[in-house]
Amino acid sequence: MIVSITPEIAVGRYKNYAGGLGVLEGDKFYAAARLGLPYTVITLHYPGGYVHYSDELEPNAEQNTLEELTQVGTSRIVVGGREVAVSYYKYAVGNAAVVFVKVEAPQWAVETVGRLYLERTELEKFYKYVILAKSAVDYVEKYVGWDRVTHLDLQEAYAALVLLINRHPNARLVIHTPAPWGHPTFPKRYFRDEWDFEMAMEPVVLTELGLAMSREGVVVSRKMVKVTCRTFPHHCHKIKPVTNAVEIPRWIHPRLDKIGDLEEFRRVRMEVKREALRALGIETDGVVISWARRITRYKRPHFPLQLMQDLNRGVVYILGGRAHVEDHYGVETMRKFREAAGGNVYYFPNLDVETMRRIIWASDIWLFTPFSGWEASGTSFMKAGINGVPSVASRDGAVVEAVEDGVNGWLFGEDRDRLLPLESEEIDRQEYGEFLEKVKAAVEAYVDGRYWQVAYNAYKTFREKFSMERLFKDYGYI
Repeated sequence: MIVSITPEIAVGRYKNYAGGLGVLEGDKFYAAARLGLPYTVITLHYPGGYVHYSDELEPNAEQNTLEELTQVGTSRIVVGGREVAVSYYKYAVGNAAVVFVKVEAPQWAVETVGRLYLERTELEKFYKYVILAKSAVDYVEKYVGWDRVTHLDLQEAYAALVLLINRHPNARLVIHTPAPWGHPTFPKRYFRDEWDFEMAMEPVVLTELGLAMSREGVVVSRKMVKVTCRTFPHHCHKIKPVTNAVEIPRWIHPRLDKIGDLEEFRRVRMEVKREALRALGIETDGVVISWARRITRYKRPHFPLQLMQDLNRGVVYILGGRAHVEDHYGVETMRKFREAAGGNVYYFPNLDVETMRRIIWASDIWLFTPFSGWEASGTSFMKAGINGVPSVASRDGAVVEAVEDGVNGWLFGEDRDRLLPLESEEIDRQEYGEFLEKVKAAVEAYVDGRYWQVAYNAYKTFREKFSMERLFKDYGYI
């Protein structure tokens, strides 16, 4: 049995994810189900989901649901010296299952897990992930059996708390971001009060704990090895890359699944584009350029904002994504996206899986603009590429493993393997100039027809490079 423990996951119609990690874990789940693998994911159930923005961009709780889930059982754990009642609900497809931990009582614990990545205090955040860890260990003991666990994969540092409760010889910590917020810390007194541990470090770095107690640390692109080894050089010997992938049947348009040649590809892609544009309520015969992902500074949403001013004739822009409610830069960018919407610009703030699929299918050119060194992998350009939508991309994450400039996409900027300050105006200015020229080149290629060979090359190369079968082999699942 493969067991994965994660803070979030995007499956079914459940509002239990914030962005890329949740969608990736959902892709793994559906791939495991398709391939018939025994696979169990354990996560928390957040009654208020993450955040849904109104038309006026007011942040509201999402309305999560338990409908169509099967209750497996109930249990009691002790957190902060107090008893917490939990229920386990299962979402199953074939041999794969997602187990949602629902907190039933007392009220303080219910409120602690009310929303994903939204907490009132640091202690509340700590207790949220203690609940996840203790519930996950309890569930495996009661319903799986530790002797049956062949792989224990802990997604992000918060899940590392599991190993303070139960060590496992096949535990791996999967690090999904090189950024500082990917290495959360808590005061050592929290660990003393919860487990009577006198930790040697102050504060306690969860990634350090996870790497120390795991057999292996996994990072999600080859490039990320260098960045992570700079942060944790004493664990570098156990860090290996497993480049992310996407569940192709979930993201590819069905009519693009089997294409014989370039001419058929071009005809079907145009049909798919027109259909997706209608579904999104967009009318255009022009070039469609899209930027859609979680909105935060290192992904540089200010690049498409500037691009819309510098290249505004004969193109349509589709923007998508939401920011964390406490990310002032992200919320302000959402406001700018909303103000830009109208005419040839469309903005979809609440970017669910179905909307994302339609945006990809409607696009001609995908924009992937992170500040090089900060993106762990990125998967939006993969989802675009398997549909034959090439990217104009910065040299970051997994892009450098697959995109060849002018062949199956367009590249700009420097390939950096360290975390330079995001506020570097000089770097942004230089790289934006190159980005603008590459977008212009992509548009010109579309107009004169050269684009279609680039798009077809992306379609052919990405389907093998970024398949879940390849990822599962790298993980040792198959």
